[in-house]
Amino acid sequence: MKDTILLFESRDLCYESNRYFTGCLEDAFERMGYRTQVCDLSVHMEEQLEELLLRQETYVAAIDFNSLLPRLELEDHTPYLQAFCVPFFNYLVDHPLYHHAALKRSFPAYSVICIDRCHQEYVRTCYPHIKQAVCLPLGAMQAVTERSFGQKRLELLFLGTYEPERALYEELDEYLPAQKKEIVSLIERMEADAELTQEAALAEYLNEKNEILDREAFVRRLNRDYLADKYLRNLRRKQAVLAACRAEVPFTLYGHGWELVKELSGQRICVCPGVGFAASLQVMADAKMLLNSTPGFHGGLHDRVYSAMINRTACFTEKSGFAERVLVDKTEAVLYDPCRMDTLPEQIASLYENQTVLEAIADRAYQKAHREHTWQRRAEKLVKYF
Repeated sequence: MKDTILLFESRDLCYESNRYFTGCLEDAFERMGYRTQVCDLSVHMEEQLEELLLRQETYVAAIDFNSLLPRLELEDHTPYLQAFCVPFFNYLVDHPLYHHAALKRSFPAYSVICIDRCHQEYVRTCYPHIKQAVCLPLGAMQAVTERSFGQKRLELLFLGTYEPERALYEELDEYLPAQKKEIVSLIERMEADAELTQEAALAEYLNEKNEILDREAFVRRLNRDYLADKYLRNLRRKQAVLAACRAEVPFTLYGHGWELVKELSGQRICVCPGVGFAASLQVMADAKMLLNSTPGFHGGLHDRVYSAMINRTACFTEKSGFAERVLVDKTEAVLYDPCRMDTLPEQIASLYENQTVLEAIADRAYQKAHREHTWQRRAEKLVKYF
């Protein structure tokens, strides 16, 4: 009898965040009446996979985050997902360009979940063999210890690692001249237009060069040029953090790499090492304001935004067409212009001086997240695709 949802853990994501996502889905599915089984493949992987093949008739569906399963094979070199005929959902938590090795494989029961509508469209267009490409953002995650707004001890918080974009740019020196020129062009195009996706930037570049690629060659090329996305992610994070410093508001920053940013020395800022995922949620719950920076999300929001909302933390995040459709600016969040970082300090300082308005934003954000963005809501939508 098919009555169990299988939740794989085939790899550990940054700060083991996938284990928390899996735990939230497990709880949500069980509240809906499903049985669940979590399969951690970090121990006795081969034995577990063989056992699951024998029991596959009991599973309604299987889910994994940034999964390695599409690349795994049995001893006789049969792809595992060809033998395992359960509807399988690969939940991608970043741009599909990083997952070409997993997406190029074709299996009858293989679907992909994206957290961004542009990512979803990219998968549908470039990997038409994927059975379903659906868009379902990650859910809001609440800290164990809740804080009322008046109890919060941190004024402004940033959570996220930093890798010097200078070092990333230096990596380009090891590339062949043509590829280096291409990546530099993609960076320049996306710097000039914050709404431009990397796939659109590459299409523009190829068109200007009169270079025609078939679909398979295009996705390989985008995967090869991943450094453009990585470079801009770190550059814009630094730009947002340095702009926030100019607000002269007590600022706490958690994440590896920020000690390398010499512009932060002497600033009114407390730089702390990175912490685990559960601890980061608790830190978030202790902050009145969260600064979010997620370049590359053109049709979605990072889970930090939803988690800030459900922890009654007012979130400052980039303005985009998508953000403006799903969030009411200055009512449920504060949307800043990533191309006008000079306006961000005033936005932060103004709300810091008006705590009543800030608390009202945090309260409305909490209500919206509780209604629409919990993992329970995500699970209810997800089962419709089974």
